[in-house]
Amino acid sequence: MNRRAWKAVDLSAVSVQDITVADNIPARKYRGGDERLLVYYHGGGWTIGDLETHDPFCRRLALDARATVLAIDYRLGPEHPFPAAVEDCVAATRWIVEQRASLAGAAPLFVAGDSAGGNLAAVVSNTLAPELPGAIAGQLLIYPAVRHCTPPTRSMVENAKGHVLTYAMMQWFWRNYLGAARDTSDGDIDPRATPLLHPLPEKLPSALVITAGLDPLRDEGAEYAQKLSDHGVECVHELFLQEEHGFVCSEGPTEGQQRSMELMCAWMATRDAA
Repeated sequence: MNRRAWKAVDLSAVSVQDITVADNIPARKYRGGDERLLVYYHGGGWTIGDLETHDPFCRRLALDARATVLAIDYRLGPEHPFPAAVEDCVAATRWIVEQRASLAGAAPLFVAGDSAGGNLAAVVSNTLAPELPGAIAGQLLIYPAVRHCTPPTRSMVENAKGHVLTYAMMQWFWRNYLGAARDTSDGDIDPRATPLLHPLPEKLPSALVITAGLDPLRDEGAEYAQKLSDHGVECVHELFLQEEHGFVCSEGPTEGQQRSMELMCAWMATRDAA
């Protein structure tokens, strides 16, 4: 990553604090404003990535969205396979909902994540929406991994090699995430791992789904956006045709990264009063 490029963006206005949430789950609080509250789940195939890998992006997100961002340091596979990450993210978000007044006043709360984190944002929304209707103002799903990679989609075949994320990498990530959780007798996987393949609950928050054209996950993200829309969820899907997986959280700043940030901030602004 080219950290020097981010020197063009002054992030000094963002205050940063390492905290714990729920049952001693590590998190990092970024305060760039008080207009909204975001819970962020980092990407990395549920096996890599942490608060440090996504620190520059979370700082930029807090600043541009004028928000308080809470990044969750959930447990990773293979040491902590599914459903450890889901349990951490659901518990952390439930706690944040309960504590939101002390964290960000009356600011609307959003859940967001990239790749594996996009999966977790979707799963958190599906889990908590029936339990806490209206608590989540919206879900930002950035090239989410929402189905198992077998059988491969068209975009997995087209972008199998030569890109930031490959099909072989996705196979490795899924193996290390699921561990023994997959029922190999019929190929069925828990809906908390693969939300695209299962019925959606009612009362889901609106969604913004961002996908990349040169990404193995392109098609499943588009399918999930359509699934949400068909279910009656207000959903916006934006395809960045010439971008690769990871572009939104890249340290560029590239044109695609900047346009995606503007899109996310503008979309959240439309949901603030909803």
